[in-house]
Amino acid sequence: MLIRNCVVYDGVGMSIGSVPPHANTNCVRNITFEHIVFHHPLKAVYIKTNPGNVGTGIIDQITYRNLTAFNSVWYPIWIGPQQQQQPFTKGTGCSFLFPIDNQWSKTNVLFSFLSLS
Repeated sequence: MLIRNCVVYDGVGMSIGSVPPHANTNCVRNITFEHIVFHHPLKAVYIKTNPGNVGTGIIDQITYRNLTAFNSVWYPIWIGPQQQQQPFTKGTGCSFLFPIDNQWSKTNVLFSFLSLS
């Protein structure tokens, strides 16, 4: 999937995820975001993992290319536990105020960067 040539105002960014582990393997793969401009984003890049004890959740081959963010409100790049409570649960994400309130949900986040500037 290719998402390109966007201008985003006051958004949560180009988000991927909320992928919890599952016995049959949940995954999001092969997504490219390019030529995107953010104005006052809460986050510009948001890759969300979800905690769980059974199975595997994979977020793989995600490319962000030529992104520009002006006046980020929170973290311009967030890679880690989702920052929300899933509907009808007691909460599977970390606090929206993490790391300020130090309440988070542990997930195994393994990632690598090919190029970051």
